[in-house]
Amino acid sequence: MTGIDCCDEVESALDSSDSVPKADYLGTVSMRRGLPVLATLALASWLTFAGDGPAVPYLDWGACPFECCTYREWVATGKLKLHKDRSLSTPVAFSLSKGERVQGLTGVVITLKPGRVKILKPITLDDKKPVSLAPGDVIYTLHYLGEGYDLFWFKGQVHSDQITADKIEREPNPEAYWQVLALPEAEWWVKIKNAEGKIGWTNETDKFDNMDACG
Repeated sequence: MTGIDCCDEVESALDSSDSVPKADYLGTVSMRRGLPVLATLALASWLTFAGDGPAVPYLDWGACPFECCTYREWVATGKLKLHKDRSLSTPVAFSLSKGERVQGLTGVVITLKPGRVKILKPITLDDKKPVSLAPGDVIYTLHYLGEGYDLFWFKGQVHSDQITADKIEREPNPEAYWQVLALPEAEWWVKIKNAEGKIGWTNETDKFDNMDACG
């Protein structure tokens, strides 16, 4: 989390801008948004690039990354602390005890390192925004979406399809359309409001119930 912690000023400006897309590279920030020159330079040094892949960290705002995941009333299943911002080093905003009901307001999945999937046979992925891929192409997985779908990046565009890239494949399968070379590293932070109206952030997303609208 050190990379994310270093740029609070930049992220605050991004969070307050209605023009920032749900999922975006922080590197698209322009001086027209009024960010100081030093903050912009700090951002440039913060971002890293995965070769031909996306700049990371990659932030997918509003993502709720599993089947039927829904931001609504959640129930704490254990004790946990909520922080002022998306960093464990920020002050504690409030604490929760088991059984407390809260509102899951929104969240963000932060990809720290993308996964890599090598295409073995010609294939077209993403029904909504089709992309044709050829043998040798590499797509970069960002995070799991649910129901076998992964969010992935290819040549500057973000797509999704049922890749099910959940394990590394050391050897290519001659019958398969792709080979999973590496898995993404990502973390999920959620924004919570308690009964008193206090708001905080946590990455302990396994300590809540009633998140699954299908369950």
